[in-house]
Amino acid sequence: MSWPDRDTRLYRIFRELQEKGLIDRRRRLIRCTFTPSIRGCPALNCIRYRRSFYEKNLSEASDDILRFVLLHEEGHARKGSSLLSALPALPVLLCFMFFCHPFLQTEGLPVTKPILIALLLLIAFFAYRTYYHRMCDEEFTADRYAADAMRRCYRVRDPGALLQNLLSALIPGAPVSCNRGLISALFRAEPNYRPSIAERVERVRDRAASRDRSLAAHRTGSGLSR
Repeated sequence: MSWPDRDTRLYRIFRELQEKGLIDRRRRLIRCTFTPSIRGCPALNCIRYRRSFYEKNLSEASDDILRFVLLHEEGHARKGSSLLSALPALPVLLCFMFFCHPFLQTEGLPVTKPILIALLLLIAFFAYRTYYHRMCDEEFTADRYAADAMRRCYRVRDPGALLQNLLSALIPGAPVSCNRGLISALFRAEPNYRPSIAERVERVRDRAASRDRSLAAHRTGSGLSR
């Protein structure tokens, strides 16, 4: 039995979203053992998922939640930066450049190495800070793409409820916000760059309310102009 046949519903919904133009028709859905969960990958033009993650967390989810998940990853693939994942490697590359330089292989000036080490620490701090903030921004952007598509094409009045149900099942307890605990996050085995569940749901609902107000104002204006 081929891989797609074993995850029929996921692939069916993926193709459905492609037919509606919500997922790029050239995008592929790929099972990947090296992906910890499910990820939109703009560099490879695909959405990758781990089958064990799907079976444990998503196989019993509703069709609407699966649509939201796939649309969220499509938002990453469309709006995300394929170079963002390389940002944490910047300090490592600078270390190689500095410490492999012939000048530092000799004795050089006695204060040179401490200054360079301090400089590298500052660069590492700001590189990771930028990385975490950009990843937070991408999460909000991907949520917004999925929520707008669910409201527009599937008439889901409260996509925030889908997001809340999904995240509450995937993440036990609310994670810290992306602008807190940066130093501790840098030294964790699996840094949690994502914003809190409450913040993500609130932003989705605020955007939906804003669109409803704009639509109501447009209809009112159209009625007055007649």
